Amino acid sequence: TASSDGKVPPLEPVYASSAGQLEEVFSQAGYFWPTRQVPSLTVQRLPDDLSETATDTRKSLFFRTLLPLVLAENSRIAMQRSELEKAINGDLPEQRRINIVRQLAAEYDVEGDPLAEETTDTLMNRIDAVPASLALAQAAIESGWGTSRFVREGNNLFGEWTWQASEGLKPRDRAKGADHFVRVFDDLRDSVRSYLNNLNTHAAYQRFRSLRARAAQAGREMTPTEMTAGLEKYSQRGWDYVKQVREMMSVNGLEQAVANARLSTVPERVALR
Repeated sequence: TASSDGKVPPLEPVYASSAGQLEEVFSQAGYFWPTRQVPSLTVQRLPDDLSETATDTRKSLFFRTLLPLVLAENSRIAMQRSELEKAINGDLPEQRRINIVRQLAAEYDVEGDPLAEETTDTLMNRIDAVPASLALAQAAIESGWGTSRFVREGNNLFGEWTWQASEGLKPRDRAKGADHFVRVFDDLRDSVRSYLNNLNTHAAYQRFRSLRARAAQAGREMTPTEMTAGLEKYSQRGWDYVKQVREMMSVNGLEQAVANARLSTVPERVALR
């Protein structure tokens, strides 16, 4: 999903106060659903009137909003992985290798000697892409197609929690004795980045990462549907949740819709506000 020179195209911020405005921006960019060419747009927050928008239009706007964010963040991860591979296998000065590994280890919550094989092996297991179809399906479920209170007030697309009151919103139906909050993000892209990092670092998703790594070692890519088997702990509903994610991908044809999607530049004529 990176551009031809290996860099992620900069994303142009979009501010749309209504679903109609958002549709106009996408239409000006020739961005419809599904499509292979995805303009490098980053919608800052979803419009408040999505819940009042026709179902098909709401779904289309939601998927088009999320796709460039996921593609851009996966490209960022791909570049980090390339940097790590250079640190492991490249002819770099030792201090440069140490600096690369330390920086990545801090982001991906890995401890240990930066020159140790165990450290770099763990990082290789964690620094890898998450299928866009899977991310879109989970976001649709967790945010109610972009209409939930938490995405409207906190740009939280994936239902992520925090235990810091200053960083979150209190759930209205929080169980007695519970002390979690739902995280607030500056914008939608921050939520996407946090979600990808969560799957790539949290102990609950070790199986997800192991399935992905084993498939790569076998010389094949594991399908997004197969990878959902590592999401049993994402929800208290366990396998019922996994089945819901699979159904969301299947009913909306997400694997086929985003299989060859790539970021492209935004046409100059597009008005972003």
